[in-house]
Amino acid sequence: MGPAPNLKLYAQHVDQIIGVDCNPAMHGYARQAAEAAHAADKLRLLTGRAEALPLEDGSADAVVMTHVLCTVGDQRQALAEARRVLKPGGRFVFLEHVAAPQGQWLHTMQHALNPAVGFFGHGCSCCRDTLAAIRAAGFAAVDAEEFTLPIWGPLAVIGPHIAGVARK
Repeated sequence: MGPAPNLKLYAQHVDQIIGVDCNPAMHGYARQAAEAAHAADKLRLLTGRAEALPLEDGSADAVVMTHVLCTVGDQRQALAEARRVLKPGGRFVFLEHVAAPQGQWLHTMQHALNPAVGFFGHGCSCCRDTLAAIRAAGFAAVDAEEFTLPIWGPLAVIGPHIAGVARK
């Protein structure tokens, strides 16, 4: 859940929001975001990891991950958990920064700076082929867009992104 940056985009369209974060210190930021979105009464916060979601099988209409799969220890397990908790036809909504295509100068820069990204980004990796992992996770359909944010300097390594929806 982190600071819940996109909660305001869907808070008024849902009955319940269950936020999961491995760091309970982030819960306060999520509560602030829920209050700002007039959805504090809809929010339930849990401490847990994406690789072991503390939710029942088939209990969620949607799972939203924003800059989560770049940080988890096991992408495949986190994606399997997203599928597990989704109801049939449920949606996995994602926004992630990813590795630039091989052969591009940015790809080389990402690999060179990845240790620093991990140190300052709490374990984040800018070298993952997350779209391939999502496509291999067994979702019925994956609709994704690849784009690069206009970031310059050393932070350019987190410019390549994907966003999309996968259906169970």
